[in-house]
Amino acid sequence: MEADGRPATLAAAPPSGLEPPRELLARAAAENFTVASPLLPAWLRRGLTAIYGFARLVDQLGDDYPGDREGALAWLEGELAASYENRATHPLLIDLGEVARQHGLPQEPFLRLVEANRLDQRKHRYRTFAELLEYCHLSADPVGELVLHLLGAANPDRIGLSNLICSALQVIEHLQDVGEDFRRNRVYLPAEDLERFGVEESQLGAAETPPELAALIAFEADRARTMLFAGEPLLAALQGPGRLAVAGYLAGGHAALDRIERASFRVLERRTAGSPKAARTVKTAALLGRGAAGRLGRSPLRTCALITRREAANFYYGIRLLEPERRLALCAVYAFARLVDDIADGNLPADRKLAQLAALRERLGLALAREGVDLSEPALSGLALAARAFPLPHDQLYALIDGVEMDVLGRRYATIEELIGYCEKVASSVGLLSLAIYGITNRRAGWSGVAAVELGIALQLTNILRDLREDAQRGRLYLPAAELARFSLNGEDLVRGLAQGAVPAADQPYLAALIAEVAALAQRYFERGLSLVDQLDRRARACVLAMAGIYRETLLAIERDPLAPLGGRLSLPAARKGAVALQAVWGLPR
Repeated sequence: MEADGRPATLAAAPPSGLEPPRELLARAAAENFTVASPLLPAWLRRGLTAIYGFARLVDQLGDDYPGDREGALAWLEGELAASYENRATHPLLIDLGEVARQHGLPQEPFLRLVEANRLDQRKHRYRTFAELLEYCHLSADPVGELVLHLLGAANPDRIGLSNLICSALQVIEHLQDVGEDFRRNRVYLPAEDLERFGVEESQLGAAETPPELAALIAFEADRARTMLFAGEPLLAALQGPGRLAVAGYLAGGHAALDRIERASFRVLERRTAGSPKAARTVKTAALLGRGAAGRLGRSPLRTCALITRREAANFYYGIRLLEPERRLALCAVYAFARLVDDIADGNLPADRKLAQLAALRERLGLALAREGVDLSEPALSGLALAARAFPLPHDQLYALIDGVEMDVLGRRYATIEELIGYCEKVASSVGLLSLAIYGITNRRAGWSGVAAVELGIALQLTNILRDLREDAQRGRLYLPAAELARFSLNGEDLVRGLAQGAVPAADQPYLAALIAEVAALAQRYFERGLSLVDQLDRRARACVLAMAGIYRETLLAIERDPLAPLGGRLSLPAARKGAVALQAVWGLPR
């Protein structure tokens, strides 16, 4: 028995057929990050290469070795101990021993890497994200800790930041290798998330990425991005070559996530591994600049901003006109709304969606009440940060969930008044939350809240008309029954026709007239709701006018051709959105 209580490792012959060291180290070129940049001093490049070589050798024995893997890992553990005593036999361990003795690297992180591969031999599934992070503490975090020891910069705070970065890089690698891991009978996507997004495990071996899996990959990618952001303050704690090396690792992670996003999160059929060197170089420079300027942290809010820019171009065109503090808070509100919507729009049965919404209510209460930040769900943690900075009306967050529950239940609306009540829950709630972030110039102007509600209704009515076909494909129809009857339209027939993009010719004039009437109603709500801008400062006014302007452009297109939504969702060209935003900034007439 060893002094630390571990069983003594017996000397054994090296496993046969090991990949030559040169070929093993050559795999560094395919990593998401630059293992040892040529810009680093020689001693640091040698140390980083030695640590990387050990990690690759462990993975080779645990993943690809055709013989007794447990025995092979035991041999490696013995070689590691021997390397610290200058009696190793494998070339990589000989070199590692020299580096470890010279820089005082501890053995324990290396042993955790071996233990991670032992765990891979017996555990192939993870129930929760927290459980997956425990695995990453064995399989990834030790590398960052060793790098800090190599730099002579290891302390508990820095190791904690390093762990965030390394675990994020491990999660990213799992996202890239979903299909390959599944073929090895390993699934690193948490089971609770597979269930949440309605993904069957068998789908991980498909030739093409199903939409529900792409949505899950996006969710996990946002988690990883948040962890990378949260680890960024490590840059400010390092100097010179150490800061450059860590910036390169962070840049590689962000570049890999960008590559996954550009592939629309379709990781099964599109190659997303690796990242272009030029992209990593640009991101490294940006990270070093942020570190030098001290602009680090706020990780959940920054991820919320990326989610908003990716998923809601119309919304983002407006809020980008705000200063960072208010912009990030509004992105958190949007990301939360998106989180709620994604549950309703998923493929699960209604009862499971309702259960998930109920669970979300509980997590929302915890997020709003506690001091800590849960990086595993950026939307909720970002919202919690925003709620501490601005007086967000909590009841409106729950009202949003109430409205989405109505969607899950397939609620139809008998009258315009009932439809307006729904719009208040799913859209005016966001308007009131936004107003709390904008602030008003005259606190006595109580009508500003009414205007925010009416503007929300206008935006949601526009959404309803714009998305007629998309909603019908989900079995939803928001046009009230009384109005359908008044225009001699049958709701069920209309849903079928809209879903197929083939409304009967005889019904089209009546449908066009009904759409035009709802569009006119939306315009009236816009006219009343936009009185809100009189109570906003210059930046908030430009933000609201830009956002409302983009929606009104869409509404005008519908008024010109009420049947245009039958062909699919209408969208303004990016150039036109930019022009509307500029008009809002400079106050130009429309």
